[in-house]
Amino acid sequence: MHSFTINTGNHQAISCSLYEAPAADKIMIIVSAAGVVQSFYKKIAEFFRHNNISSITFDYTGIGQSLHVNIEAESCSLTSWGSRDLEAVINHTITTFPNHKIILLGHSIGGQLIGLAPSSYMADKIILVAVQSGYWRFWKGFAKIKMWVNWHLLVPALTKGFGYLPSKKISRLENLPGNVAQEWAKWCRNRNYLFSCFAHNNLYFDKLKCNITSISMDDDFFAPPKSVEWLTAQFTNAGIKRLRFSPGNFNALKIGHFSLFTEKFRNTIWNILLNEAED
Repeated sequence: MHSFTINTGNHQAISCSLYEAPAADKIMIIVSAAGVVQSFYKKIAEFFRHNNISSITFDYTGIGQSLHVNIEAESCSLTSWGSRDLEAVINHTITTFPNHKIILLGHSIGGQLIGLAPSSYMADKIILVAVQSGYWRFWKGFAKIKMWVNWHLLVPALTKGFGYLPSKKISRLENLPGNVAQEWAKWCRNRNYLFSCFAHNNLYFDKLKCNITSISMDDDFFAPPKSVEWLTAQFTNAGIKRLRFSPGNFNALKIGHFSLFTEKFRNTIWNILLNEAED
């Protein structure tokens, strides 16, 4: 693994890691979930490297090793994570590996941000894992109430009080810069999610024409299958393949939103991801 930085064009640099397979002709950019540091994806990046696919992971501005100031002073947003950070990584990859096919693997919000990066149309394949709309009405019962409270009350109040979202106090996720948390909450309060917040020419979902594999999990609290289906449908000009996993399919008690990337699925789901990447 080789660590490096990419200048995002705003006098800041984001931290990246390259897992290079010397004879590879494909390179995968792993686009993280919100509040998840790149090291979480280290094992699966090494798995792809051992199977002759190079990988790049990175931390968004204000997260992990790309947090260079007090988080209260960080002005990045979800929009800049896609249009600036991911865009910079894609352009670096195209320049550095001009003869490689490019695969984008987006996890959760990482897959949403693909639609904000102008150069995402250069991808040869996209794999979406639990990539969903966060609109609260996709949940049912008490979970719907919980999500309404989360996006209408809890996240705005905590972010205003602390100057950032103190995720570490309430979960195992990284703290989120204030603008990131506020923008995310705004998206999740809207029926059309992020599409309510952008002019059409600032979104690139319909510019993508490569094959896309979209994966949902039956037991994923953070990405109910209907929310995944809604977001997947926004890639209107891509060739879509949908996969839906249940823990019972893999003799597992749980997959959820995160476990797919852990080594217990090395011999099952990881091989499915490998097949999709090689397709």
